[in-house]
Amino acid sequence: MIASNTSCIVERFSSFTPLNETETKLLAALESDPREYADGACLAEPGSRANRFFTLKSGWACATRTLANGQRQILDIFLPGQILGLREMSFEYNLSEFRALTNLVACPFPRQHLSDIFEQSPKLTDLFFMTLAQEQSMLIERVVNIGRRTAAERLAHFIVELKVRLNQTSEQFSLPLKQSVIGDTLSLSSVHVSRTFKTLNQRGLITMADGVVRINDLDALVEFAGFDRSYLEGHCHWTKNIDMAAAAS
Repeated sequence: MIASNTSCIVERFSSFTPLNETETKLLAALESDPREYADGACLAEPGSRANRFFTLKSGWACATRTLANGQRQILDIFLPGQILGLREMSFEYNLSEFRALTNLVACPFPRQHLSDIFEQSPKLTDLFFMTLAQEQSMLIERVVNIGRRTAAERLAHFIVELKVRLNQTSEQFSLPLKQSVIGDTLSLSSVHVSRTFKTLNQRGLITMADGVVRINDLDALVEFAGFDRSYLEGHCHWTKNIDMAAAAS
């Protein structure tokens, strides 16, 4: 079943700064063609023409790179309200594969739609660059996570990051990811992921059951992971927020 008419991208951008009617319509137009994709479906293959993007309306997706020997590295985990492919907007062909991690609804739209937005709305242009910067900061943090943290610290950091990104106030949330997906995100084997979940459980930090993570001690988990949420927080005070008519009066 196709998701409701609520626009996830409008909701996400509105959380940064108030949007006027024109800006809302420009963003909502990116979700005019919702399509269902099954868990595991490929939305775009590497080497395919990068002439369209996808707004994620519901479900989870990822961007991946696969080496010649078959090893896979997951670069991004996408949540509702994000756009798949923005990082590839300057390339003629996709560098990454975009794949569904759950059943999802995504809205494909042509590259030209972004050009139209950039021409008509300086403020939305700023917000798109801000979201790109946030995604880049998450990628940089993942590089640090993989390169300098232990397996237990990586997993703890990943769990806290998802809790923040999902805007979860509850101590528990659904984690609909296979251990192989978590492993390919954190550069761990599936067996190592399973052992690491047990390690965090034995420390009394989390409990994992039936696809639901329960954080037993958030402060201790944050400290153990060395988590600093500043890389997830964008500031839009520099965006073109001024009402030009009001400014001219």
